[in-house]
Amino acid sequence: MRVRGRRARTTEANGTTEHEAHAEAVDAADQESGEATDAPEKAERKSWTGRRLVALIAGVAVVSLLIGIAVMQFIVSPAELASRTEPPEAGPITAPVEQRRIENTIITRGEVTYADAVEVSIDAGAAAERPVVTGHVPEVGTVFNAGNIALEVAGRPVIVLPGELPSYRTLSIGMRGPDVVQLKTALNAMGYGAGDSGDDTFTWDTATALGALYEQTGYSAASGGEDAQEALQTAERSVRDANVAVAQAQSALDQARAAGSHNTSAEEAALTAANDQLSDAQDALGLAQERVLPTLPSSEVLFLSNLPRRVDDVSVKRGDVLQGSPMNVSGAELTIVGTVSKQDAELLAAGAKATFPGPDGTDIEATVAKVEAPKSGGKPEGGDDNSGGNSGGNTNAGNGSRYTVSFTPAKLSSEQIDVLRGTNVRVRVPVASTDGEVLAVPIAALSAGSAGQDRVELLIDIKNGPDAVTEMVDVTAGLAADGFVELESADPRFKAGAKVVVGR
Repeated sequence: MRVRGRRARTTEANGTTEHEAHAEAVDAADQESGEATDAPEKAERKSWTGRRLVALIAGVAVVSLLIGIAVMQFIVSPAELASRTEPPEAGPITAPVEQRRIENTIITRGEVTYADAVEVSIDAGAAAERPVVTGHVPEVGTVFNAGNIALEVAGRPVIVLPGELPSYRTLSIGMRGPDVVQLKTALNAMGYGAGDSGDDTFTWDTATALGALYEQTGYSAASGGEDAQEALQTAERSVRDANVAVAQAQSALDQARAAGSHNTSAEEAALTAANDQLSDAQDALGLAQERVLPTLPSSEVLFLSNLPRRVDDVSVKRGDVLQGSPMNVSGAELTIVGTVSKQDAELLAAGAKATFPGPDGTDIEATVAKVEAPKSGGKPEGGDDNSGGNSGGNTNAGNGSRYTVSFTPAKLSSEQIDVLRGTNVRVRVPVASTDGEVLAVPIAALSAGSAGQDRVELLIDIKNGPDAVTEMVDVTAGLAADGFVELESADPRFKAGAKVVVGR
């Protein structure tokens, strides 16, 4: 028993000892295993020691230095920044001498329209019959020329004649006045011999020419009517009777003298009375003949200025009783009407050539037809009368100080007329130009010398801005337009490409 107990204690003691020993063995194994695992890391740590570590540190230092230098390039001190942004010292502002064609052009805008639209006025109240429209009603677009029939009223024609005065009375033989002059001028212009246009009397020639006009239109001329015709017939019979009485009295006197009668006073007195009666009859016949000569009733003529004319609108039809205006007419050809300032108007004259853009953008030629002064007389000196012209602005403002200019376009096709009518176009009128290209500089470069001569400051050497070398050169100025002026100079340095000072 004692032996077992001792062994048991020994076993317990040994057991404890063995357990600890086992634990130590396990730890030792783990340690060996760990050492085996950390071996590469230790080897790697050992590799960055010595020279390699020094090289690494040196490389990092070099890279840091380069980065610092690069950053310093973008860091500018306030003083340096101020010096960099400070403007340079001013030098002369120059412009080159150019070769160009200078053209002084007046530019305006104008409305394209048929000019001088008017309402036709016919003196229907002067007609002998009820003023019913019986025929010759024109269509829109019809063109009236001298001698055409505008309308037929109560079977009588309304004949178109050139003139500005409207018809206001019936014209007949012996009448005088400006309307007679207008009629004679119109008939003479149409080829009818109406007598001297400077004479304001309606003469036999005027009546004869008027009768020929009516015959040409296919109508009989108006005359004194039935009463005048009856008076003419009576006067003609009286002249015939008076001629017979004269013949009888002369025969009686001749017979008495042949019979040897010494007293023929009775026969002579009878012959004298017969001659007086014949004279009176002839005078009456002359008056009767005048009363049946062609006359021009105020209801049968339509005086229109600026023929030919185009019918724009018709407000009557056949069968209507004529009241008011039966139609509107305007100029038969398109015209362009614009306005210009007084200064520009003084440069324009009838016949001057102009251009304006057509429907396809190409230029169409036109001619200045007339220049009209403002009816109001314009504004006083110093007024705002310098708009338009070369500015090319809208010059159609209703300004009483502006002059009205009418242009006549060149021959246009019907398609062009349809597109252009009612539009507003830009019209250019060259009023002066150089003969080809000339030497020119901006007007700002031109100055006046002490003696009043024209001169420019020629750049000799640009150097360093404010130190530029310049010299004043005398020049002769020519045409100026569009900001440039034509110049000539005896100095050979003044040539195309040279530079002149226009400012500093």
